[in-house]
Amino acid sequence: MKKILFAALALIVVMASCVKDPQYSGIKISGISYSPKQVTEDDDVTVTANISSLKAVTAQLFYVTNEENSPLTMTEAEGVFTAVIPAQPKGTKVKFYIQATNGNETEISSDTEYDVLESGSVVPPTPGAPDFANLVLNELNGQDHKKFIEIYNAGDAAINMEGVTIYKDTDKLVWTGSSDVNIEAGEYLLLFSEDVFLDYPDMDTTLYMFHSGLSAKKNVRIELKDPNGVNVDDFNLTQIELNGEAYGYANNQAPDSYSRNADGEWYYADATPGAKNVDGVNPVLGLEGGVEPPVPSEPDYMDLVLNELNGQDHKKFIEIYNAGTVAINMEGVTIYKDTDKLVWTGSSDVNVEAGEYLLLFSEDVFLDYPDMDTTLYMFHSGLSAKKNVRIELKNPDGENIADFNLTQIELNGEAYGYANNQAPDSYSRNADGKWYYSDATPAAVNIDGVNMVLGLEGRKRR
Repeated sequence: MKKILFAALALIVVMASCVKDPQYSGIKISGISYSPKQVTEDDDVTVTANISSLKAVTAQLFYVTNEENSPLTMTEAEGVFTAVIPAQPKGTKVKFYIQATNGNETEISSDTEYDVLESGSVVPPTPGAPDFANLVLNELNGQDHKKFIEIYNAGDAAINMEGVTIYKDTDKLVWTGSSDVNIEAGEYLLLFSEDVFLDYPDMDTTLYMFHSGLSAKKNVRIELKDPNGVNVDDFNLTQIELNGEAYGYANNQAPDSYSRNADGEWYYADATPGAKNVDGVNPVLGLEGGVEPPVPSEPDYMDLVLNELNGQDHKKFIEIYNAGTVAINMEGVTIYKDTDKLVWTGSSDVNVEAGEYLLLFSEDVFLDYPDMDTTLYMFHSGLSAKKNVRIELKNPDGENIADFNLTQIELNGEAYGYANNQAPDSYSRNADGKWYYSDATPAAVNIDGVNMVLGLEGRKRR
């Protein structure tokens, strides 16, 4: 019985060995496209294809006109192969195919053909043909290992992306759409750079776009073109350094995506790949034909506020607040004590950002805190928690901006029972703009006090 079983198994093996499996060449040709789609006698025609292989591969394009078979060597860039068929006379029917080889195997594509029209001819669009003008470059991310291009279909019908191309820096073809790629109305197509796959190896590499090029710190141009080579959308950043100067981006590097706001203009915003953009605040400056650099606003020194004064021994400080919407350089701004004593002058390297504080310490603070930044040392002594005092803030022209003028400190001792008339806390502005006694909050929002500072001469604005 065993002999019969072994014999039967042997017969099955022999029979199986006689069945010939289909041979896979190891080469795949896909995404064949040509541009322009409407070819006239004036047009050279660019043919592109995606070719992958288990081994190094070369490719030729063969085009046939009037029974003449002409070969062209295709050039390769990041898996995209390109060749250009020269312009042909009107009335010519051009047929082409691609032959790829990796040394041992060869793969030949099916034929593609087109007719050459008379110069200036325009073929009316086919009813229901996609309107490529509805394609929008919606978001570009140039961050390392996160690079992507997002295309949005703003129309009301799906668009097949066959023949749609993306160029970088005018002449570098970095992606060609194939017939199996569609964008539904109101949806996104997300194209990733090769470096993304270093961190996400399981991603779909059929949408691989380019090896490198889109940058968050260099000028860059990204053009989206329809199958006829007509420019559909164009992101052309020519002066990225303007953004570094305006927004303080280190090394001019954009911290976020280039992203379209709801108004259609480009801004910096958090990346939202394949989803609706988040409106950014800072527009992308230096776009060709786009947003112009903002005109720097003149600083309004009247936005500077004496916000808190602390006269406690070894804790003395003056806090200035910028209540405006732009940064103010403090060069030439001065502080006087008791009308005629200059105690501080601002230098060109001192700025107060909008909504921020500048904290100036008295020398006696450094007795307890020797490691503090002495570049902001203000005065040796003078601001007191137990004496009448006047502190004036003046603009570079010497005009009074803000004035704290305490002429009768004894009123506070009488009213609130402060021993020796000494204020127990900081002189601090409440939310109503008036001066109160409150716990010290250096370089932070004041805590509203309960006891108003009495005896102020001519209580100032704010």
